[in-house]
Amino acid sequence: MGITTSHSLSLCLSHAARKPSTLHSSHLISLTSKPCRDGQTTTKGFSLLELLVVVGVLAILATFATLTLVSHRRMVKTDDAANAIYMVMRQARIQAITRRQFYALVINKASTNTTFTPNNSMSLTFLPQSINLIDMGKKVTGDEKISFSKPFPLDIYFNDSAILTSTNDLPLPEKNFNTAIFSGNGILAYYFDPAGRLVNKADGTGSPVYANILFSSSDINLLKGSTLMRTLTVYGPTGGLKLWRYVPTSTPKWVAKLN
Repeated sequence: MGITTSHSLSLCLSHAARKPSTLHSSHLISLTSKPCRDGQTTTKGFSLLELLVVVGVLAILATFATLTLVSHRRMVKTDDAANAIYMVMRQARIQAITRRQFYALVINKASTNTTFTPNNSMSLTFLPQSINLIDMGKKVTGDEKISFSKPFPLDIYFNDSAILTSTNDLPLPEKNFNTAIFSGNGILAYYFDPAGRLVNKADGTGSPVYANILFSSSDINLLKGSTLMRTLTVYGPTGGLKLWRYVPTSTPKWVAKLN
């Protein structure tokens, strides 16, 4: 009897020692396999409705991003054109004073090569939609040359009807300045004399020019895209320049960007 009891106790202890290991192994299996009641495993995913919602949100975000990018690109183009004209005119004035001779700025807004004869010069051909710096030379005529030419974006407009109306919001005296007039073939030409003054002729008989050069991006008006409008004011007697941007607030106004 004692031997039987001792043997039974030994078997129980041995079984108890192995049981935690068996339970632990079973527990690990249950964490990884996740069996259902019917014995099959399940995989969690997204429903069709959830996927459609995500796609819809991404489409809306992409639309807003595209609209913002287009507006930003148009503004960059307008600023690029404005800054290019401003910088070429400054360079023309510096060159005229430094070399003691006339320099010209010629803007060709036509979409084709254009032949034009600057005042007191020979005929020159200008690239389409370009800003040009002209070395007027030392002779009366015959030694003029285009020393620099830069194209501006295709969708830049000069003297558009919307921006012409907006000049009423310029401060005085700029409000009363004339609008720069392009010739019938799309050419605008100004000249800097050896004293750095901006005049309308390069033969020594020119008069100082006070004018506003108006330019903007395409497809705008005072209510749509009006922030894309720019004006460059020229002050003939000093050769000074001022670049403006339009701010369509409750009281619209032009704010100076560069002086």
